[in-house]
Amino acid sequence: MSRLGVPPEERSTLAAELKGQARVEILFIMSHLASADEFDSDQNDDQLVEMKRISNELPHLKICFANSGGIFLGKNYHGQLARAGIALYGGSPSTSMPNPMEPVVELDVAVVQTRTVPAGAKVGYSGSYITSRKTRHATIAAGYADGLPRSLSGRGAVYYNGTRLPIAGRVSMDSITIDITALPEGTLSLEPDRKRVE
Repeated sequence: MSRLGVPPEERSTLAAELKGQARVEILFIMSHLASADEFDSDQNDDQLVEMKRISNELPHLKICFANSGGIFLGKNYHGQLARAGIALYGGSPSTSMPNPMEPVVELDVAVVQTRTVPAGAKVGYSGSYITSRKTRHATIAAGYADGLPRSLSGRGAVYYNGTRLPIAGRVSMDSITIDITALPEGTLSLEPDRKRVE
């Protein structure tokens, strides 16, 4: 990935420096699969060949190779230690199969207001979203100050009982407007208690 670690051309120099080094305990040879989420990528095979070459050069060291996607590539990729990453959070480890993981975090957010707006209404800062028809909207109490990325503006969504509700306009500091037209009228109201979306 050209990101961290020792480049291949410096491997022999590092191995020579570590030989007889008593003060540094090396536990694993580690690498990271750059395309493990794409099962049919040639890069996976190329990296496996290189890892085997390194392992043969340093046979006394254990291998730490597979990330989340690498775990699903098969035993050849596992080594003695795997490092699950995105899978720990319920993210899909592969673009090649349905996600076998379940989300580990859920965010419930209160609905603070609902309203109906006509076609042509501008929503949010700079009127970046303009309704194409009469729609129903809800404002929810979460925004970029709560850690929701502004990049979700106009393209992200929240869910209510499995129904996708698109974000309409920009993510504001402490609120987001969502299009709730897909829900039966009255589903999200503030009585008798504040409804929540996720």
